[in-house]
Amino acid sequence: MAGVPISLLMPIAVVAAAGYRWWSRMNAEEEMDDVAAMWAMGHGFERCDPPPLPQSPTLQQQGGLVHDCWRVRLGESDAALYRFTWVIDQREGELGETTVVQAMLAAGFPHFRVLARHGHAAPAGGWHESELELESVEFSKQFRVLAGRDADRESLLRLFDPETIVWFIGQGATMATVEYGLGTLVLASRVPCTTDVELDALLAQAQHLAERILAEGLLHRPDAALPA
Repeated sequence: MAGVPISLLMPIAVVAAAGYRWWSRMNAEEEMDDVAAMWAMGHGFERCDPPPLPQSPTLQQQGGLVHDCWRVRLGESDAALYRFTWVIDQREGELGETTVVQAMLAAGFPHFRVLARHGHAAPAGGWHESELELESVEFSKQFRVLAGRDADRESLLRLFDPETIVWFIGQGATMATVEYGLGTLVLASRVPCTTDVELDALLAQAQHLAERILAEGLLHRPDAALPA
């Protein structure tokens, strides 16, 4: 580059590379938002205001931001589906990203998480979690269930009955991270959903788990109405 001192070439290259990364990310984000919008409208879902962020390790990460939000249904309950980003490295402008389904279920279970055995897990702060041991070697190879050390383990063992364990195993590597606490269910995809098939799968997982959590919670609630 004639007329440009050698000492300036490196800063120029760094700025150019950062600009290109920003441009590429913005284009990719617009494409993902377009895919989600077309998918939502095709299912008759409407835009909604972002819900309050619960005490979810995933949703409490640094610089968390809720993008376009869509109202979806989990059985009889309303839920919100949205793209969520957070800051991994502020200096480098590196962001984490996932697609989330969030619903208030208030089924009475203690806080728990279901995570991939190997992979990123958001820090849980001062919740002092420990692993809940389930009697399934195959499940344990793929997943781990974390719950507060003082949580009601018996209620969680009832929730993770053999049929539910087999369902998780069947989802395999497509299974989203599951977080439940203070009545709110959060499913966060391991990678951002970029196709209709991925969005359908995430919503189906949320619907199945919501049904299971509500059914088990109602079954063991002391004040639940007895059948006539």
